[in-house]
Amino acid sequence: MKDRDKLAQLQQVSQLMLDVRLLALDRAAKARQASLDHLADLNKPATATDLNPIVAGEVAMRYENWADHRRSEINVVLARQTVDWAEARQNAALAFGRNAVIGKLRDR
Repeated sequence: MKDRDKLAQLQQVSQLMLDVRLLALDRAAKARQASLDHLADLNKPATATDLNPIVAGEVAMRYENWADHRRSEINVVLARQTVDWAEARQNAALAFGRNAVIGKLRDR
């Protein structure tokens, strides 16, 4: 087997690794974005109702209490997802670089 053939096979493996890393990055980015969207939904203003102002105030306070608790839960998940996303991004960048170098070696 010639060196060129070995490099061609290595290029195929490298491309597969790049594809896997890019898929992992895409999944991590989508999961992170979903959490960011949930946080944005919690920050939307409440719709106007025809409730008694005292009852409406109590409902708003209860909602804010629940939303604050939910935000803290989402922020914990978001922190983990951000780390996962950063790692996936770094892994994809390394796979891209390796694939590019192997491609240049093969094309020599």
